[in-house]
Formats: sequence, C-alpha cells, structure tokens
Amino acid sequence: MDTDSEKTILIVEDEESLAALHAHHLQDDYEARVAFTGGEALVELTSEIDLVLLDRRMPGMSGDELLEHIDDWESDCQVIMVTAVDPDMDIIDMPCEGYLTKPVSKEDLLTAVEQAFLIDKYENLVMEYYETRKKYATLSAEFAPGELDDERFEELETRLEELETEIGDTLDEFPDGDLSEAFRGIHQTDDGEADDTAEGADASDTVEDEAADD
Repeated sequence: MDTDSEKTILIVEDEESLAALHAHHLQDDYEARVAFTGGEALVELTSEIDLVLLDRRMPGMSGDELLEHIDDWESDCQVIMVTAVDPDMDIIDMPCEGYLTKPVSKEDLLTAVEQAFLIDKYENLVMEYYETRKKYATLSAEFAPGELDDERFEELETRLEELETEIGDTLDEFPDGDLSEAFRGIHQTDDGEADDTAEGADASDTVEDEAADD
C-alpha cells in the first residue's frame, strides 16, 4: 500500500537477536534501522525516521527517557512501545501511538506499524479536508452561484471531492475494523457540524440583509 513507500523505521532494542528479528519482519515493506541503546538512537533520530519501535527497559538511557526526548523535540516520527513491561496507568501520559507487550508476533508487529501509518495519513487528510472545506464554505457564502465560475474555485471543489474519497479509502484500509468505524463516525459527525455552521452563517447573512432592506 502507498503508506508504506519509503517509510523508515528505527528499532531501539538492546537485545540484538530480537532487534534483528524485528528488522527481518519489516524488511519487505520498510527500511529498518537498528539502535541498541538510547544513545545510539539519539544519533539515528533524524528527519528520515518515520516511526520508532521502542523498548522501555534498556541499560543506560531507558525507553521512557528517550520517549521524553522525542516528545520534547516535537519530532514528526511516531512511536510504538515494544516491551516486556506490562501496561499500567502510566501509559495514559506516554506520547506514543501504540503499546505492544513482548513476545510480539510478526503479524501483530506489522499490523501495529501499518495502523500507525494509516492513522497518520488519515489525520493529514482530515486536516487538509477541513482547511479546504472552510475555504469552500466561506466563498460559497460570500458569492452568488453565478459568481463562482472561476477555475480556482472549481479546483478547490474538485480537491474537496478527492479528499472525501481518499479519506474513505484510507479508512477502508484500516486493519482494525472497530477503529475504522470509530474514525468514520467522528468524521461524519464533524461533517454535520460543519454543514450546520455553514447553514447558520448563510441564515445570519440573510437576516442581516433583510434588516438592512427594512
């Protein structure tokens, strides 16, 4: 799938055999890099890294400490914890996109990685969608239909339709059907609220125009 293309994953794991196994599982779909300590990971954490698979228990700098560094840098990379530490309430405050408890199967690892990338793609599409929709609603409220015969507005309208399709297609790719439906429900709810806002703005303009005529 296209979300996999040229994605680079950094595996931060002090057990060399396990790091090699994870890299082997990923190599068909991603570029996998390995760091055996938190210090090595700091060197490897460049803008080329799209996702980090991070162990929590490591000698020297722990995975939790490294996660704080990543968060402080406001890095665009995503993080999935892959650890023998059972999840507790502390994970609520952890800035990570997933939490896998060892031992982790190849299927579970690939599913978690795929889902993390799809969520990132979905969020970017939704952000562009609402920015585009806001511009579309603003112009539609400002001009009469006959005044919108403009190539730039038509391109805006076309892009809005493309984004709606791309968002739907991305949700269809989600390996977790329940999560896909949850996102779909949120998107549809926000869509309805946006429509209500636009209609409210149109109604307000109409009232103001009538008041001005009186």
